[in-house]
Amino acid sequence: MEETIPALDELQGKMDRPIPGQSLTEDPEVRQPYEAATEFTVAQEAIDYVFATMTEEENYVPLMESIVEGSTVMEATKVILFAGFNEGKWNPDLMLLLMEPVAYMIMGLAERIGIEYVVQEDDEEEAFGVTIQRPELADPSELSEETQDVMEKVETVELPSMEQDSMLARPPPEAPPSEAPPSLMQRQ
Repeated sequence: MEETIPALDELQGKMDRPIPGQSLTEDPEVRQPYEAATEFTVAQEAIDYVFATMTEEENYVPLMESIVEGSTVMEATKVILFAGFNEGKWNPDLMLLLMEPVAYMIMGLAERIGIEYVVQEDDEEEAFGVTIQRPELADPSELSEETQDVMEKVETVELPSMEQDSMLARPPPEAPPSEAPPSLMQRQ
């Protein structure tokens, strides 16, 4: 019998993961969304759904704020697509097909309002011995047809306004230091 490292055994014991066979003990009547038939099976329909969802104000502003705060485009893409998978919108195969168009959507939306973005961190650029080509260097004719359609939509979509309470909005001008704000006693 092989010797094991006690620290490794302890770490493996603490991992929060399902026990093998746990899915067989769950109630078969209560299914998770990703266990049922998916909502989208055609890539273009899924792309249209993601684009419409992404450009809604309640999703658009936080997405752009996360890019400003330093999230990479690929991190945001993975979050959006994995959330759709968990909701039963698409299967893993379609999720992988959506990676390129959704990443270009995020880059295009960020460029429209002048946000500097990072596609991937430097340590992620070489995966499995293959260097990933930066999108700004990609030839548009080499992009998939779906991605070319997405880029056209990004250029023409009417974006939600960035409200004053947004991190991206310009802060209001400050009052001159000579004017002190009225005290609470002076307010009516």
